[in-house]
Amino acid sequence: MDIQDKAAVVTGGASGIGRGIALALACAGADVVVADIDAVGAGKVVAEIRALGRQAELFVYNAAKEGAARELADFAFGVFPHTALIFNNAGVVISGMALDTSFKDLQWLFSVNAFGVWNGSMEFASRFIKQGIKGWICNTSSENGLAAASIGTAAYTASKHAVMGMTEAFRDEFQGQIGFSVVCPGIVKTGMWDAGRNRPDEFGGKFSGNPINAKAMSYGLDAEEAGRLIVAAVRNEEFFILTHRHVVDVAHKRWTEIESATERQFPDAADDHTLSTIEIQQRVMREYQSKS
Repeated sequence: MDIQDKAAVVTGGASGIGRGIALALACAGADVVVADIDAVGAGKVVAEIRALGRQAELFVYNAAKEGAARELADFAFGVFPHTALIFNNAGVVISGMALDTSFKDLQWLFSVNAFGVWNGSMEFASRFIKQGIKGWICNTSSENGLAAASIGTAAYTASKHAVMGMTEAFRDEFQGQIGFSVVCPGIVKTGMWDAGRNRPDEFGGKFSGNPINAKAMSYGLDAEEAGRLIVAAVRNEEFFILTHRHVVDVAHKRWTEIESATERQFPDAADDHTLSTIEIQQRVMREYQSKS
């Protein structure tokens, strides 16, 4: 994906991985809309991008708000008609045992992490197609989206699996029209541990993060380095984007478990004459096409 002289939108761009992506885009020759619920932080990133010689604009963005993605797209194409990329990166986390997770906690996590990504993807996909732009959509999942669940992350992991699933489906649906990537970062040095500082009242209001999580994240990868890795991978049109080499071990562990279960449950695989889901879909499509 050619980035030079294109414009990109980065949600969650005020800090952490989003800021890293925004700065890396500017260094690669792109103009950037920095979208975030934190207007002050986003304004600082806009100033950093302008200091690098690229154009940048701020948009105050609440990914959980209905209609926010449409407003963001209107703004982005209004200030930068050459918009061709969106990074749906805004995300939040609540850590805690599943039995202690409230419905409002789940609503907030999924409204931002899953519905926000869905809405951003679909709003920009429709604009790209209508305008004949071969755009690129990059969605931030997590190593948790590759099955790296850990104790105390059930709700967060569920929301990131949703991002993984939808992005894989989008890739198939829009193949040839729009490019897609899904980012699966490991621990990155960000303020994600304290995401509750921005939780809206309708989802329970603000809360302080666990300082133990802050300590853990302090050992993570530098966020600007993560941003450079992500932008470089988009330029190379990678679908899976990783920030840590060990993530492949996570994926391999899941595959090994699935393979082992299959061997136990279907010991006579050679005698399996059932059709796969894809084969059934293809057969049904052929039947309908032959009748039309």
